[in-house]
Amino acid sequence: MDQLLTSHRSNRWRRRCAACLLLIVVATLFFSAPSVRSDSSITPTPTLDRLATPVVPDNPTPIDLGRQVYYLHCMSCHGDVGQGLTDEWRQVWVEDHQNCWGKGCHGGHADDEGFPIPKTIPAVIGPESAMMHYASSDELQAYLVQTHPPQWPGTLDKIAYEEVTAYLWHENQRDTPAVQFVPVAIVAGSLLLTAIVLLLIYRTWRMRNRNEA
Repeated sequence: MDQLLTSHRSNRWRRRCAACLLLIVVATLFFSAPSVRSDSSITPTPTLDRLATPVVPDNPTPIDLGRQVYYLHCMSCHGDVGQGLTDEWRQVWVEDHQNCWGKGCHGGHADDEGFPIPKTIPAVIGPESAMMHYASSDELQAYLVQTHPPQWPGTLDKIAYEEVTAYLWHENQRDTPAVQFVPVAIVAGSLLLTAIVLLLIYRTWRMRNRNEA
C-alpha cells in the first residue's frame, strides 16, 4: 500500500514537472518570437524609387551618414544595393543613361564627358563582395582612400571615408550588433531557469518523501 502511494505521488510530481517545463518552453518561444502586426488597414507598399535620395534620421549614426555618402559617390556604378553595375541596375536609369560606355559617357572616347569606367564593376555588398576580403574596417577604409572615387582618389574628407566604410562594413554583416544576442540570451536564461525550477521541485519531492516515510 505504501509503495503504491509513493508511486502515485511520484507520478503526480512528474506530471507537475512536465507541466512546468512545458509552460517555460512556451513562454520562451512567445517572448523570443518576433512580433507580427496584424492590421487590415495597412496599405500596400508603394513602388520603391530606387534612385531616391536616402532619408537621414534626426539622430543619424555613422552608418546612416555612410548610406548618404554611398548614394552620392558610389551608387551609380556599384548599384543601389551594392550589386555592382549589372544590366538590371542600368535599366533603372533613364534610357539615354543606360549605356554607360556609349558616346559622350564613360567609354573612354575623346569627347566623353565622364571619366572612363571598366565594363565590369564588382559588387560591394553581399557574399560575392570584394569587401569581404578585408580583415578589418581600417583596411577597407585605407583601400577606399587610395582608390575611390576612381576619378579623384582620396578627395573625400576623412569623415566621409569613415562613414561610407561603416556603411559597407555593416551592410556586409561584418559587425556584430548586440541585438543579435537577445534571442540567444532569452533561450539560455530560460533553460537555466528551467533547470533551477526542476531541481527545486525534485528536492522538495525528496524531502516530502523522507518526512512521510
